Amino acid sequence: MDYKKELVATARILEEKGFVTALEGNISVLDRENGKLYITATGQRKLTMTEEMVAVMDINTDEQLEGSCKVSSEYLLHKIALMSRPDCTAAIHSHCLYLTAYAFLNKPIDMKNTNNIAVLADKIPCLPYGIPGTPDIATGLSEVLQKTNMCLLGNHGVVCIEKNLLSCSGLLEMVEKTVQTYELAKTLGEPVPIPEEKIAIIKQVGYH
Repeated sequence: MDYKKELVATARILEEKGFVTALEGNISVLDRENGKLYITATGQRKLTMTEEMVAVMDINTDEQLEGSCKVSSEYLLHKIALMSRPDCTAAIHSHCLYLTAYAFLNKPIDMKNTNNIAVLADKIPCLPYGIPGTPDIATGLSEVLQKTNMCLLGNHGVVCIEKNLLSCSGLLEMVEKTVQTYELAKTLGEPVPIPEEKIAIIKQVGYH
């Protein structure tokens, strides 16, 4: 698999959608077989990123092996997220508008109003604020990601992990749109939760 090519393509799509910017958000994919983490570089616009700019990190030594630009300051966040889940190889840290608004409130998001509960836990949890670029930002992250593929970072943004970059970017886009729709629904009235007995069925049969 061409990890650099896949990463660059995904990064461009996410910036086009406003999920990442030159200075905010980062994307990674883990080659578990060779112990290499491919991640976007720091301070670089994703729309103009090239394969040569992608930082390649040795997941065991944290040494940068390749890349013409310095690795993202959030490398540790991605490493901890992906090492906590052997079934996942892709991670996206985003400051997308609606999910980040909840992170600013330090407020978990109830998913019982939506079919998306089929692919996520009942709530998207929110961790307390951690200082970016330090181990503090990942405090509690590994434990939380054992139960769900998405977590809010207090006063900061969101982390999403999945089996590959296509699934990861798709999940992030789906949930961001759902939260946007939920906020619109609240302006019209009181959103109605899906009955508990039907939630159990949704989780069994899946949604998409």
